[in-house]
Amino acid sequence: MSGSEYLISELRRVRESMGLTQESWGERVHFSAKHVGSIERGERPALPNYLGMVDKVFGTAFMKFYREFVIGEHAPVWFKPFIEYEQRASLLRAFQPLVVPGLLQTEPYARAVLTTYGIHGEKLETAISTRIERQEILRRESNPCHLAAVIDEALLHRGVGGPEAMHQQLTALAEAAERPNIQIHLVPLSTGAYPGVDGGFVLATVDGRAVGYVEGHLRGKVVEAPDDTAELEQTWEAIRGYALPSHQSLELIMRTAEKWT
Repeated sequence: MSGSEYLISELRRVRESMGLTQESWGERVHFSAKHVGSIERGERPALPNYLGMVDKVFGTAFMKFYREFVIGEHAPVWFKPFIEYEQRASLLRAFQPLVVPGLLQTEPYARAVLTTYGIHGEKLETAISTRIERQEILRRESNPCHLAAVIDEALLHRGVGGPEAMHQQLTALAEAAERPNIQIHLVPLSTGAYPGVDGGFVLATVDGRAVGYVEGHLRGKVVEAPDDTAELEQTWEAIRGYALPSHQSLELIMRTAEKWT
């Protein structure tokens, strides 16, 4: 039994042990009976907004289980080690020249990106859920992770998923950039070649040390050797030197979002 399957069975068991119907349970946690039922049937993932409310109302610890055993369970084998670092990180520094970083993607945008890799059906839904679930580290009430993201302005103009999906994605980017724990910087289109333009990477600060993840066409690579992470950090600082300040980046994101309406 997977972690998510066990989580679903425990949610159902706790509800039934309290003698509550799906409707009465839903009323207490402010979710519809339909929503509760779809989670218990495994048709919809149990996400942090739902689990957090269940813990708050009933004094359970489902979010703790979710963080330790569910997040990333369906991720590719080579990416799982980095997800563990990501969940523990106090700071993430991400660079992405081609698409919006996964931790900032909306569901329609993520769907469009993942579909281009030939992922369909149940595997697609699972991949989307995993990507959205990972974003919880930026929104948690206790010690939210800090994210500094540098992205290339070109990706604001690449129509991933169509105009509606792009407008929603750029609006979400602008909203994220207004949070105190998130900084977004744009490398402007006027910039020529610059370090790192050939591929994205992430640096996670975990327990005072840096761990990297470098993307690849077939699979990514977790980078832990101090010399290699130091080189990634130097590349990160060089890239950031080409980027606009956060307030100028936010203004540009908002202007471009309106062009997609």
